[in-house]
Amino acid sequence: MNELLILSRAIHFGSCLVLLSIFAVRLLVERPSADNGRSARMLAGVCLALAAASGCVWFWVAAAGMNGSGLKDSLNLPLFQMILEQTPPGHVWLIRSAIATLLAVLLCIPRGPWRWWLGAPLAATFTASLAWLGHAGAGEDGQRAVMLTADVFHLLAASLWPAGLLPFALLLRREINAGTLPAAHAAARRFSATSLITVAVLAASGSVNAFFLVGSFHALVSTDYGRLLILKLALFAVAAKLGAWNLIVHKPALDIDSGALAAIARNVWIEAALGALIVLIVAILGTLPPGSSVGG
Repeated sequence: MNELLILSRAIHFGSCLVLLSIFAVRLLVERPSADNGRSARMLAGVCLALAAASGCVWFWVAAAGMNGSGLKDSLNLPLFQMILEQTPPGHVWLIRSAIATLLAVLLCIPRGPWRWWLGAPLAATFTASLAWLGHAGAGEDGQRAVMLTADVFHLLAASLWPAGLLPFALLLRREINAGTLPAAHAAARRFSATSLITVAVLAASGSVNAFFLVGSFHALVSTDYGRLLILKLALFAVAAKLGAWNLIVHKPALDIDSGALAAIARNVWIEAALGALIVLIVAILGTLPPGSSVGG
């Protein structure tokens, strides 16, 4: 059952982050005009469907854990209704379900760039609300507000980088295949500038939560939570190094080196793969007791 919880959490986190990143890349990097953005809308729809399906599985497994019973015995409407109506996580799930429904309706509208401007805050709220379903949401009163704030900023930043790497890579491939290299160059410059700020926010917000959740250096190296966090940080450092290489080396050469854009695209796909591994680690971390609670 724990493996199913981890898998559902990973898919849910990843789909929510990529969903918001589609809106972010569309508005901040691609800058939509009057075109309907059909490919972006389809990808957003897939992400929303994955988020809905994985969210249902996550809720079901969590309900079984709260009920102290197996998955089959926990598959009943009265239990689900009780959790949704009487527990704080249930209230969060109800709100998130309503937001997902609004997003689904919005994505069904075939045309209009305003769809992306209306959908962006909905997608941001949908993704940021994950903070209330993790360790931060269950934190002590004195720490809870700080941890939730840091978690919200962390989730929103992660939606830009590394989650934004997937829609950005697809955008680059489309522009390269279409031969519209000036548009691809401009998109690469805008994404690099956005990523630079995002990495700083990720580092700052992650440090705040690590301070509360790890507690000590001993817990960092002696608990499963701490060791997984170290692995996450190592993957983050490698991905950030690739991003910095794109920014420092390849971005300035876009106008003089025909291979610079291809090199950026290649590195972006590697960063995206590393980002997927980071999401998996985050899903596992959410199922483990924080290092501060077991590490002493």
